[in-house]
Amino acid sequence: MQMKKRKLKVIISIDGGGIRGVLPLMVLNHIDALIKQNNLGENLCSNIDLIAGTSTGAIISAGLIVKENNKNLYSVDDLLALYTLRGPQLFNLSNPSSEKSEGLRLVLKRRFKDILLSDLDINYAFVSYDKNTNLPFVFGRDNGLFSSVSLSTALAACSAVPGYFPPVKIKEFELIDGIMAAKNPAQIAFEHAKTYFPNETYLLLSFGTGQLKGDMYDEMERAVDAVDSSLKSVAENNNHLIYYRFQPEILTAKPQMDNATPKNIQALVADGETFIAKNKALFNSLIEDWKENQ
Repeated sequence: MQMKKRKLKVIISIDGGGIRGVLPLMVLNHIDALIKQNNLGENLCSNIDLIAGTSTGAIISAGLIVKENNKNLYSVDDLLALYTLRGPQLFNLSNPSSEKSEGLRLVLKRRFKDILLSDLDINYAFVSYDKNTNLPFVFGRDNGLFSSVSLSTALAACSAVPGYFPPVKIKEFELIDGIMAAKNPAQIAFEHAKTYFPNETYLLLSFGTGQLKGDMYDEMERAVDAVDSSLKSVAENNNHLIYYRFQPEILTAKPQMDNATPKNIQALVADGETFIAKNKALFNSLIEDWKENQ
């Protein structure tokens, strides 16, 4: 018997934001549980058709799709544990010259071993920025020139925060943190989805790393919100785009992306729990849309 082709293409986009990656991981973990409860597939990872991420979002994105012997290497829960338990080593950027600042690179190498970009079998868009051309640079499955680049090197290029890490040199490119290009990569995800899956229905789930306020609400944050507004507008006028944005409020945590103290990580977890508890209707709506368009 031929398997029914799934109509809905599930597209995931994860913002940049350092240790605040805990927030999208909390929400992703909740959605993973809802998928299992509602028989929408084995888990979240098995549903993904395309994933995009910037900086910390690229690291999470890669973790969600990387496989070994045709099985996902990490669950959402594994990645959340990595951030909550190893966060102080991963994102301690307060002293660029200290060995701890290299913790991110070492963990990437260890976690993603000898995996090449060509080993990934799910469509992806990992966002970096080229210093030489001052243009966004996106690692994607359609970019064959970079298929032999190791995944850990590509992710280092997407998260090379200026002032903390040197640019990653690949071919003629000098690559730095993707937040210089698009902290919120949801529009990039949507454009890639239309290339890979023309004339399909998309469920685009965009995950923020916390709404910044006051002095921290700068041009970059305005651009983050502009992408959200634009996609909401597209979804209102396009029956083939179902769009959800999950952007938790930062209530008890300190918002700095490198504040990776155990205390602040627990505060981020608490803020994620508060967002989930307050937004039951949003998650119910997502599951209903998912069921309807399976």
